[in-house]
Amino acid sequence: MTPWNIVLGPPGTGKTTYLLNTVEKLFDSGIAPNELAYLAFTKKAATEALTRAITKFDYDEDSYTYFRTIHSMCYLWQGLSRSDILDRKNLRSFSKGVGEKISSAWDGENLMALNSKGDNMLFLENMARNTCMEYRRAWQLANSDLSWMHFDWFVKSYNNYKETNFLMDYTDMLSGFIEMKNTPNLKALIVDEAQDLSALQWKCVHKLAKDVDQVYIAGDDDQAIYKWAGADTEHFINLEGKEIYLDQSYRVPRRVHDVALNIVSRIKHRREKTWIPKEEEGTVTYHKSFEHIDIAEGEWLILARNNYLLTKVEEHVKNAGYFYTKSGKPSVTDNLIYAIKDWELLRNGKSIEAYRIKKIYGYMKAGKGVKVGFKTMKQADPEAFFNINQLKKDYGLMVDGIWHKCFDLLGNANIQYIINGLKKGKKVNSSRIKMNTIHATKGGECDNVILLTDVATKTYDELVRSPDNECRAFYVGVTRAKENLHIVQGRTKKEFRIMI
Repeated sequence: MTPWNIVLGPPGTGKTTYLLNTVEKLFDSGIAPNELAYLAFTKKAATEALTRAITKFDYDEDSYTYFRTIHSMCYLWQGLSRSDILDRKNLRSFSKGVGEKISSAWDGENLMALNSKGDNMLFLENMARNTCMEYRRAWQLANSDLSWMHFDWFVKSYNNYKETNFLMDYTDMLSGFIEMKNTPNLKALIVDEAQDLSALQWKCVHKLAKDVDQVYIAGDDDQAIYKWAGADTEHFINLEGKEIYLDQSYRVPRRVHDVALNIVSRIKHRREKTWIPKEEEGTVTYHKSFEHIDIAEGEWLILARNNYLLTKVEEHVKNAGYFYTKSGKPSVTDNLIYAIKDWELLRNGKSIEAYRIKKIYGYMKAGKGVKVGFKTMKQADPEAFFNINQLKKDYGLMVDGIWHKCFDLLGNANIQYIINGLKKGKKVNSSRIKMNTIHATKGGECDNVILLTDVATKTYDELVRSPDNECRAFYVGVTRAKENLHIVQGRTKKEFRIMI
């Protein structure tokens, strides 16, 4: 068996570029696109690799059969369809049947939030299988108030629901692939973000790599921040093979690099590696509060370890009249933006389709703005065009002023917020200010990064017990900065201390 190539890529060292250059060499050696698998942990990374490959190489998109996530590859190889996979509708049905609220957003592969006992039980059930752990052992390690009898009942109910309805979830996809006799006929395998793979995903990788001559496993254990979700970081750290070091960062400036090295030096168990920053000096500034940072201009990324810690930040940014996104959601929705634009078209004598007008009516009080004709408009042909005079005559419209005088369902506070932002000369759908958790922004970067060092009580307790995981998280947060890093000191004693 040919030794695996282990590509170690610290932050901003061009790991994807290196892997695509490797793809080019493999193509030049005679390997066809459908004989090479490029697998990534996240959809974002898989999509980026595919997009760049299509741009870089002279093959059409259909040629890149195995440029996808591990889950997607397992789905494809088993010949599954969407009707085979448990979805949100199925989860709601199961939730109702067992009397346990499952409120998490479900993106197909991951539970995005844990807001209820049902969420936590479903998460624990999936994590047990992903870590190849017995349910009882997983329950014991969770150290929660959940009784074993209740969790055991939930697990049996969940599996019975899937079996009765001939459904499988995304963890079942992995297990199903592992049980198959045949695998894709590959000559080369590339796995990106390997530090985040679960034990079950590693089994898929080893199964795929069994008869493959050239294997490249890429990642950075210092950025392994998903152990809480089942990532088997130890497997990556202990991999044996030819090590390839990417040691030049094209993102991180010198001052930020100094902070990053201080944090990473506190990680006890890791693969030793060194890397050098880009030539720019950059800045690192410490602040006692977020409110003292001037964010009036430029691109900003505001990061916190826990989502609720962004609440006060969001309040401050909104009061200042800045438009922003939080967890990918804009402070002013696209629907509202389009409604405002369409309303101005109507006021200027233009005709627009009924389906667009219905959205406008949704921001008006039925008793003031549209009255009885509101219901009539709902029944109109969605593709039919209407002007404002027709709406006044036949569809109950009783106002024709500027949007903020008519969109009364928005409320005065929201209306004033949008007006304040517009007065600053900013676009309503501007995304120059982004707020997110460290985990949700991994792989991202920004000129200016604000990092909050406060942590939740549970996170702080974990930091005291086992600092490695939290050091990795804040290492990721720090290294998102391309120019300027602003560190906001904790408001409480429960903080991650960052020093130089």
